[in-house]
Amino acid sequence: MGLFNSTVLDVVIGLVFVYLLLAIICTTINEWIAGITAVRAKTLAKAIQQLLDDQKSSDNTRSFLQAFYSHPLISSMMTPGKTPSEGHPSYLSSRTFATVVMDLATTGKAGAITMADLENGAKALPAGDVRTTLLALIQNASGSLARAQQNIEHYFDDTMGRVSGWYKRRTQVVIVLIAAVLAIATNADSLRIGRLLWINGTLRSQIVEKAKSRTEQASTALAESKNQSQNSASQPTKDELSDLKSLLGWSDESHAGWQAWLERILGWMLSIVAISLGAPFWFDTLNKVMNLRNAGEKPLNSVKQANETAPAA
Repeated sequence: MGLFNSTVLDVVIGLVFVYLLLAIICTTINEWIAGITAVRAKTLAKAIQQLLDDQKSSDNTRSFLQAFYSHPLISSMMTPGKTPSEGHPSYLSSRTFATVVMDLATTGKAGAITMADLENGAKALPAGDVRTTLLALIQNASGSLARAQQNIEHYFDDTMGRVSGWYKRRTQVVIVLIAAVLAIATNADSLRIGRLLWINGTLRSQIVEKAKSRTEQASTALAESKNQSQNSASQPTKDELSDLKSLLGWSDESHAGWQAWLERILGWMLSIVAISLGAPFWFDTLNKVMNLRNAGEKPLNSVKQANETAPAA
């Protein structure tokens, strides 16, 4: 029969589709946890603290960090009535950061500033990391105020790049933990799922049709919105969740012997790794596998189309 449109390929499609739906659920749970714990805002606050805390302001009465959060451009983004650690925004643009830093470095200058004003203001700051950094960035600005601001923005972007690395590593750990809980709680045993898809032709066909429908709807949405991330992460429908119930869940087999438990643990581990790869990965994989399956159907479709369009004798 060949690989195209074969039982083996349909089982692969079914597994990929299940991984996609579970990865979407895992991502949703992670976003929910991140929203409650405000982890993005706390990570950004920690990064800004490392950048500005070891520096006194020009009046030597408070830290540069305190002056930064007191600036109207920053305070307007904070949650009213909360401390910076509690009401911190989850995002700050590099342009806003550079504007505030330059304004704080030239507090004695009202209105528009010049390159000389910025350089003199940086030199007037007490000894500290911000003063050292500003002078280094100004030195490489070739006398241009716009270039100096760009250097400060790039410096902030580089720091945020490292912060993004911290956040991604932490997020990946959380996703693996969520995937483990999700796989065990739903008994998402990859070996069992593959076996069910292999022996149950009706269920396999239903799953393949659901996978085909999702990829087709995603392609249509992509053509309209040009946003693939939304397509890959759209929440599972009731029909898709109903089909998942046929492949997941606990049964009387939970009382099987130790060999069955070893097999189940291996199936869980495979599912945990798969879910941790994320919805975009499995969405792209599903598209490729569906295209591979459709490629095997083209000759039949071409013959059928030729017969339908052929002129009558």
